[in-house]
Amino acid sequence: MKTFFVISIFAFFYISTFAQNILTVSDSKTSHLICPDKVNYLQAGDYSIVQAEVVPELSNLIRVKAVQPFEKSTSLTVVCADRIYSFELLYGNDATITYPIETFDSQKAMTFSGKMMPDYLLKDLCDQVLVRHRCNFRKRKTEKDGIKIRLNSISLKNDAMFFELQITNKTNMAYDIESFNFWITDKKKAKATNVQEYQVFPQYQQNKVQRIPGEVTVREVFVIQKMTIPDKRILKIELGEKALGNTGRKLSFSLKNKDIMKAKTLK
Repeated sequence: MKTFFVISIFAFFYISTFAQNILTVSDSKTSHLICPDKVNYLQAGDYSIVQAEVVPELSNLIRVKAVQPFEKSTSLTVVCADRIYSFELLYGNDATITYPIETFDSQKAMTFSGKMMPDYLLKDLCDQVLVRHRCNFRKRKTEKDGIKIRLNSISLKNDAMFFELQITNKTNMAYDIESFNFWITDKKKAKATNVQEYQVFPQYQQNKVQRIPGEVTVREVFVIQKMTIPDKRILKIELGEKALGNTGRKLSFSLKNKDIMKAKTLK
């Protein structure tokens, strides 16, 4: 919600300061905005006179239609591909059926992830991690059925920790990723009946890797709020494969608090 609030305030300032993009909408036609990527945010100024929604089957397509004829203009704000598009909507029977959104003026979307720092800064810091390409944790790895995952490095900037993972597919068949999971859990849980696991959710993922082709190695960076791990607990990093019938290969390895404390500071 805070992300949307920041975007809304920025969009209002943008509309008030600069010339607006104009869209004509009608109650007898449905117009469509074609976006270059998935729509991250959509908000119409007055839903009592205008309907605006992302098409469920196509996440990059927005349909807009007037509920009824109206005299005063209303607004429409769209965020996609890291750009904010702000429109003034007018009623008219000459509404166009399709609008390529990239033909309109836009502004860089300064969206935020959590409370740490803007996405553009997180991206730059992740790029630094990948460029440095350090391997400080050669023993923190696991391998199964031709798939290998290893922790290369942990970096720190203010309250953000950057975990660089390297995944290698040694087979000829592509590995489709279902999920990366981070868990704080007990070291020994074979006989435990009251094991408590706490899932840690990354606030940013650099490349959003979804598939690893055969005979390919990829590197990915996850940003997590800074942490320490209590005694007798570990941070488990888990990689799951997307496959029919829940038959995918799953790999995991663990880190101790002494590993976390080796994080190198990013300049």
